[in-house]
This record gives sequence, C-alpha cells and structure tokens, in this order.
Amino acid sequence: MLASIEWLKKYVPFDITPEELADKLTRVGLEVEGIKHQGEGISGIVTGKVMAIERNPKSDHLWVCQLDEGTGELVQIQTGAQNVKLHDMVPVATVGATLPNGMKLEPVKMAGLASYGMLCSANELGIDAKLLLPEQREGILILPPDTPVGKDIRDVLGLNDTVLDIDLTANKQDCFCMTGIAREAAAVLGKTMSLPDMSVKENDGRDIADMMKNEIQVPELCSRFANRIITDIRIMPSPAWMQNELRAVGIRPISNVVDVTNYVMMELGQPMHAYDYDTLKDHTLLVRRARGKTDNPGWAGPRPDAGHDRHCRHGKGCRPGRRYGRPADGSDGQDPDGHPRSGNLPRAVYPSYVEDVGPAERSVPAF
Repeated sequence: MLASIEWLKKYVPFDITPEELADKLTRVGLEVEGIKHQGEGISGIVTGKVMAIERNPKSDHLWVCQLDEGTGELVQIQTGAQNVKLHDMVPVATVGATLPNGMKLEPVKMAGLASYGMLCSANELGIDAKLLLPEQREGILILPPDTPVGKDIRDVLGLNDTVLDIDLTANKQDCFCMTGIAREAAAVLGKTMSLPDMSVKENDGRDIADMMKNEIQVPELCSRFANRIITDIRIMPSPAWMQNELRAVGIRPISNVVDVTNYVMMELGQPMHAYDYDTLKDHTLLVRRARGKTDNPGWAGPRPDAGHDRHCRHGKGCRPGRRYGRPADGSDGQDPDGHPRSGNLPRAVYPSYVEDVGPAERSVPAF
C-alpha cells in the first residue's frame, strides 16, 4: 500500500518527518518497507511558456524556442523534441539546474546557436511512464495551458511529496486506503483525525429506480449493488492536484470520471466504477459469474478478473473502450482503470469498458 504524506496531512496534521512517522507506524504493525522522496535531486526546474519557435537553419530536427520563465526576459533554448508548439507550457531546466540523474545544466551551443537550458520530458523528471497516458510518454511533457509561469516544477507536479510503501498484513484490510492509514497515524501521534465531507446535495426529484435497475443473479456472492446517477458530465482531465495524488499512490490518471472513482477508492477503500448511461443496454446492470474470455471484448491479454467467481456485465449494447483498455502488447503493466497489476491495492471487479465519449455532455451512473 502506497501512502502519500501530503495526502495523509489532509486528515491528520503533523510536522514530524516521514521517517519518524514510518517508525511509529511500523511499531504498531504497519510495516513500512520503503520511503520514496519524490522529486529527489531536482532543483532549478520551473514552468515556462513557449513565446516563439522556429527551426534552426543549420539543423533538420532542432527547434529554437524563446521561453518566458517568469524572469521578465525571454530565454533561448533549443530542443530536438517534435511535439512542442507555440504557447505550450513546459518544464524548463534553467542554467545551473540539476536533474534526478545528477546531470547539471550548463549553456551549450548546438548547430551554431546557443541554448540556455533544456525542455524536460516526464522521464527526465523521474516520473514513471506507467503513470502517464501514452501521449505523455514521448517528447517534452506538455503542461495544462493554465499553468502559471515560473513556478517550481515540484510544486506543479506534486514532486515535493514523500510516499510510504507499507506492507499490510491480512488482518489490516481497513488500511487499504488513505483514511485507514490516517486513522492509525492519528492514534500513534495522539492527533484528531478529520474525515472528508461526504454530504450529498440532491438537485433532481427523479427516482433512480425509474431510470435503471440492477439484476443480481448471484446474491450469495453479491448481496448489494448500489448506484448513483450523475448527469451533465463532461469528460475532461481531472484537476492537477487529483492527478498528482493518484500518481503518488501508483495510479495513472485517465479522465475526470475514472480518476474520481479511483480517488474515492484510495481515500475510503470502496471500489467503484463509472458507466456511460447512454450505452447501457436496457439501462440494466447484471451481476453474475464470469463466463470466460468472451465477457470482456475490450480487454487485450489476461482478464483482470480471470479465475474470480463474480463479474458485472452491462449489456451487449456497450462498446469496448479504446482509451480505457490495455495496449494490445500488454506493455504498460496496468489494468484499464490505471491500477498496477501487482501490489496490494484494493481490487474492483472490472466489467467490459465503454467508449470514452470525448468532450460532450453525457449522463454517467456512478456507484
């Protein structure tokens, strides 16, 4: 179980070091096997905006960029990456900056022109490729367009966090989530824990029972299946803070709908999944035993629920997902919701995946 220190502090305020907290947790049965300081070795890397870009006349692959780093003057930096465009927000290693691999940036001359720094890829910042979408793994890491200029990249990408790797035993299932770890931390530190606000404001008088139904064929395996319908959903990236916290605990951000279900799972230990209401056949969710590989046409490679006794199916009318699915070569090491295939994270029972509908108004049931 990976536990983010910054995430824990949302529930339990403390000022001791991660090492001290790890020692106290280990003494009460939560053995901390490792401590990872994210962004270790990074300094002098800030956010910058590409204000001008043109081809180096003496090179067939180098681009000459003029960067606004928040200093009031433009800085010339050359890059061989082909995904950088005018007005992009990018991580910029300034002269004198250091990277996680120990490299220190100095001014250089390439193809006859000076370059005062470097535009950084996610890999150069020490971010695991498995925690990124495919389009973020190649070339320079492009930041959201509303990212402020001149900010420390560790603050922007959550790389100023520390993560505890906790080896949980079978009797500590309550700690397979952040609030469970926070409860233990509050006890060993003598602090008061604050739970997140879980109040819900209903603004629709319709009864969910009139809009969809669940059919449970195996009540001995699944006694209850709860749903909630959320309307007027727009598929888009989730907020940066949520993406940063999910990556800290080993989950790849995908979209706002997928990310919020994963976030709640990691926060409270409740596995969740979101479905596209418009593609649900007869607006019915069927809970039954799995019937082999044909149940999940959107899955390339071994099924995440292979060998399990229960499976949720939501009708032949649903189309397998493109973005949510696993690459056909099975190389990314994660399941369709961004969970690592190894480790002791809580597992949901995954259904066939529906298509990412893109930036359009949709109705999405969530349970």
